[in-house]
This record gives sequence, C-alpha cells and structure tokens, in this order.
Amino acid sequence: MFKVLFVSSFLAFFLICVSVRSAPIPGHLRNTFRSIQAREVFTGGNATYFLQNGVAGACGTVHSDSDFIAAMDQTRYGDSGDVSPLCGKYVKITNILNQKTVTVQVADDCPTCNNENSIDLSQGAFTQIATIDEGEVPITWEYVDSDGSSSTDNSSSGDDTDNGSDSDNGSDDGSNSDSGSGSNDDWSSD
Repeated sequence: MFKVLFVSSFLAFFLICVSVRSAPIPGHLRNTFRSIQAREVFTGGNATYFLQNGVAGACGTVHSDSDFIAAMDQTRYGDSGDVSPLCGKYVKITNILNQKTVTVQVADDCPTCNNENSIDLSQGAFTQIATIDEGEVPITWEYVDSDGSSSTDNSSSGDDTDNGSDSDNGSDDGSNSDSGSGSNDDWSSD
C-alpha cells in the first residue's frame, strides 16, 4: 500500500513538474525575456556632434540641427553610397560621465568617427547629454525601439528598414505624429 501511494505521489509530482515546465510563456513575458536576452550595450565609443547644413544624410533625408538623429561609424553603417539597413533604427546613447541619455534615429554615416562604437549626433541630440563646449564625450549605446525601450533586434540588417522620415513633432501631449521634424524632448532623460 505504501509503495503504491509513494509511486502515485511521485508520478503526480513528476507530471505537474513536466506540465509546468512545458507550459507556454505568455506573449508579453516572452517578449520581455527576448528583450533582456538580446540587449547588447556597446562600449568604448565617443559621441561628437555635426551640423546638418540642409544636406541629406547617407540615409537620404534632410534634417535640422534640432532633430534627434545620429550618424553611425562607416564600419557599422556600410557603403555610404547605399541606404544602410541601419537607417531609421533607433539607438539610446548614454554619456558615461553624467549618465544623461538620449534616443536618436540613425540618419547618416560617420566617416570621421574614432571607431565602430562612436556616433556623431545632431547638435540637438548632443546637447541632451553634453554641452557643445565639451565637443566629445565617452558613451555607451544600444539599439532600442522608437519609444526608447530595449529592442529585440540588435542586427545591422533587416526588412523593417525606414528611411528616417518618421519622427515625432516634439509635442508635449505624448502623441506621435509624422511632421518630419524629428525633435522629441520626451526621448531623452537626465
């Protein structure tokens, strides 16, 4: 009798463990796990700034100095004669000296960046993390979604390429509209 009870209890426990282990993870948790797993923070780079001068970047769009955009190192960007799969992707940049962050959209390549982890920012984006007088600051950065949350796509290629023309109008109501200005004060934090 004891043997049957023990085997039955063990079998019940085993079946519960197996069914819990194989239960599907809800979608929102699965995406969270994927984001945490896929997140890669790039180090050893510097942020600088550049003026737009009314000229289209390598991604083919014209921006103002107040737009929150970035030029990626040419090694990472690829052939500057082509529109890179990075165009339109978002990166969150952290100044390691003061921990200020800004989220920007890739719109250009940077042939003068120090290394593949360095990024050239528009003046508007740079002033969110440093002063113009500083000119160059050490950074870390990561790919993120347009809302600044950790991205599950850390690749430098993909079919969801955007030409960088989608951007926020900087309104304070929290809504996103395509005005083409690219300025969005909500993308940065101190």
